[in-house]
Amino acid sequence: MQKYLNVSVIWILMAPVKITNLVKVYALLLLKKRPMHGYEIIKELEAYMLRAISAAHVYPFLRMLQKSKLISLKESGKREKKQYELTKAGNQFAQELIDKFAELVELSITHNIKTCAHCHCKIIEGWHKEKMKGKVLIFCCSRCADAFKKS
Repeated sequence: MQKYLNVSVIWILMAPVKITNLVKVYALLLLKKRPMHGYEIIKELEAYMLRAISAAHVYPFLRMLQKSKLISLKESGKREKKQYELTKAGNQFAQELIDKFAELVELSITHNIKTCAHCHCKIIEGWHKEKMKGKVLIFCCSRCADAFKKS
């Protein structure tokens, strides 16, 4: 399992753009939701992260994404604000990042999940243990343990 985690971390570091902090992760996920102006991204990041976000954290990352052809720019409005939008490759990159994080989360909680010996449901906490024929079995509840004894 540890080897698998390392492969995921290596994938993130070898990606077209290195995702090295939560500001980058959140910025990419915000752009996955919809095209945004840089200022909008900063304000959304501040709302999510509950702290001030410097333009120096965001704009170099956006330039890196653009250089890697993961986002495109559109200028709009009187002041010609730049609107950033994920390209097809950027959308795929963001989705792969989401999938990798989902795998890491799943790996981190899988060892805490038990399976009921009777009904085979998944149990995260509060399971019922009983010793039967010298073996400790895990059940979701005492009713499943009783049903198991009768079968």
